[in-house]
Amino acid sequence: MGVAQGNLQFNQVLLVDTALQTVPANKVWKITAISGSEFRNNICVDISSNSTHELNSARCAVTTALSTFLTYTISFFWVNGKRVINSIEGLPTSSNTYYQFTNCTGGGSGSYNFTCANKSTNPNILPMWLPAGATLRSGGPNTWLSVLEFNIVP
Repeated sequence: MGVAQGNLQFNQVLLVDTALQTVPANKVWKITAISGSEFRNNICVDISSNSTHELNSARCAVTTALSTFLTYTISFFWVNGKRVINSIEGLPTSSNTYYQFTNCTGGGSGSYNFTCANKSTNPNILPMWLPAGATLRSGGPNTWLSVLEFNIVP
């Protein structure tokens, strides 16, 4: 038998963009949808094993100390300062040759497989419930989240 701490009463609909927002006291948020994606155009990407870049968190299999220029699109948002990736698309296959740059400064070239980081939209991410005090923002100016806010009624 479960014991509830209160009832939920619908309060309002929110659209969350890149401005950091905090779930107010005595409220909960239900993230219902993410829309849009961010375009990464020919950016230098560090994907070494100790990197915090989004391709590592997308479970990319490349673990060498490699930095390279890539172009792709990504759909993600931030909860409590942690990136939640919805999808990544457009990363090239191993048939392409990339110019690698150690820490984005050196030179060289090689053929690497980045298809491991392509990630389809995950249907299990949403809906996501956030408690009071949690923070939320979208992953960029072209992405936003649809959120339902509920009051916790004792």
